[in-house]
Amino acid sequence: MESKVLISVKELKQILNKVTLLDCRYRLTEPDYGFNEFVKSHIPGAFFMDLNSHLASEVKLTGGRHPLPDIDILKTRLEEVGITNDTSIVCYDDNLSGAGRCWFLLKYMGILNVRVLNGGFDEWNKFGLVVESGPERKVPPGHIDVKLNSDLIATHEDILNQSNKHKIIDARETYRYEGRKEPIDKIAGRIPGAINIPYTELMNGTVMKRKDELKKLLNGLQDGDILYCGSGVTSCVNFLAMEYIGIRPKLYVGSYSDWISRDLDVERDQD
Repeated sequence: MESKVLISVKELKQILNKVTLLDCRYRLTEPDYGFNEFVKSHIPGAFFMDLNSHLASEVKLTGGRHPLPDIDILKTRLEEVGITNDTSIVCYDDNLSGAGRCWFLLKYMGILNVRVLNGGFDEWNKFGLVVESGPERKVPPGHIDVKLNSDLIATHEDILNQSNKHKIIDARETYRYEGRKEPIDKIAGRIPGAINIPYTELMNGTVMKRKDELKKLLNGLQDGDILYCGSGVTSCVNFLAMEYIGIRPKLYVGSYSDWISRDLDVERDQD
C-alpha cells in the first residue's frame, strides 16, 4: 500500500473490484467539462462527483465560490452510489485538486477509508489500462452515519483571531498571491500575513512529489496551519501533501473568495 492518503495506479489495478471509484474531474471555466469527460471515458465502475452540485453548495453573498456543500445533499449522493462509512473509496481526477476536495469532504463527514489516485486519470491512461464510456451503473444504496470533524475546518474568524500561532498558506499561483493579476476574483491580493506555497510546486505533472521532496518544500509547517486558495479546491492538494508527510492542517473552505466578500483587508506586493 502506497500510503493512507495516496494510492498508485499499480495498486489500484490490483484491487479495482474492491473499491468504489469517484471521478472528480472539473474545470472552473467549463461547468460541464467533468461530466462530459466522464461519459466519454472513465476508469471502469467509477461514479461521477460534480464539483458544483455535489462538492459545493450554492454561491451566496459570503462563503466563497465553492462553499461547503449541503451535507445532506452530499450524503444522499454518496449513498446513491452505494457508499457506507466502511466503504473503501478511491477519488481521482486529472490534477489532484478535485479528487483532493472530495477526499477532504469525506474525511470531514467521518468517512476515513478513502485515498486519492496519485497521477489520476492521466496516469491510468499512461499505462494503457482499460477504460469504459457511457453513464454510471446502478447499484444498491448505501447508508452513512455522518460524524462531522470540525477540526479540519477553519473560518475567516479563525484567521483573524489566531494571533500568529499558525501559518496561513496561500496555495494559488505566485502572481495571484502577489496581487499582480487576478483572473477570477474581484480584488487582487492575499490574506495579510500569508505565505505562498503554490499547489503546482508539490506535483510533477499530475503526480505528487516524493515524501523527501515534500518535506523540504513544506519545511516549518505544523499541525493546525491553515490552507486557502481561491475557493477551497486547489488548496486540497496542499492538504493532501501535508497529510502525506504527517502534518494535520486545516482548510479555510471559503478561501480568498470568501475573505474578500467580507470586505476584509488584503495585501499586495506593491502595497
